[in-house]
Amino acid sequence: MTTLFLIRHAQSTANADGRIQGWLDSPLSEVGRQQVRALCARLHATPLAAVYASPLARAADTAQSIAAAHNLGVMLDERLKEYHMGRWTGLNRAEIEALSPGIDLEADHELIVPGGETAHDMHDRVKSFLRDVTSWHADQTVAIVTHGGTLGMLVGVMLGLPIMRRHPFSFGNASVTEITRQGGRWRLRRLNDQCHLHPLQSDRRP
Repeated sequence: MTTLFLIRHAQSTANADGRIQGWLDSPLSEVGRQQVRALCARLHATPLAAVYASPLARAADTAQSIAAAHNLGVMLDERLKEYHMGRWTGLNRAEIEALSPGIDLEADHELIVPGGETAHDMHDRVKSFLRDVTSWHADQTVAIVTHGGTLGMLVGVMLGLPIMRRHPFSFGNASVTEITRQGGRWRLRRLNDQCHLHPLQSDRRP
C-alpha cells in the first residue's frame, strides 16, 4: 500500500494579510513557524521514505523542517506550485472586486483569472506528478507539502472528480490529508486534519 500525506504549508505573511498568493513567494509568519513545529511533532513517528514540495518558499520551508526531522532532503517539484493567479497575485478580495467589477468569486466555477492558469493546466501538471510519485514510491509513505488549490486538484484527480467542478474541500494551513493507494484504487483516509494545531489555538485564546 502506498500512503501519501498531503500537507498544506504553514501560514505565510500573505495568508495573515488575506492576500491571494498564487506564485507570490511570501515567507512564513511567526504563527506559521509555530505550526511547522507542531507538524514536525505530529509526523515524528511516521516512517517517511521521501518528502516532496512546491518550490515556493512557504511550502519549501515547511517541508524542510519535516524532512530534517527524518534525516531526509526535500525534492522540489514545479508541478506542485499553487495556481498561477495572474493579475490577481498579491491582491485581497476587495482589490480583486475593484479590478473586476461584477465578478462573483464564489459562484463562477469556470473563472479564468486574467493572465493566470486554467484548471486544465493545473490538472495536467498535478496528474503528471501523481503518476510519477506513485511509480517511484510504490508501497512507501511519502509527504507532499504544497498549497490549498493544488491539494484540491490532487484529491480531485485521485477521486476522479470533474476538472471544472468546484471541489468540496477545504485545506487549512499546516493541515494533513492522508490518502492511500492499493490495488489501483485511492482511498481518502483523513481530510484537512488540524488536531495537532489545537494546543496553539488554545494558547491564543484570551
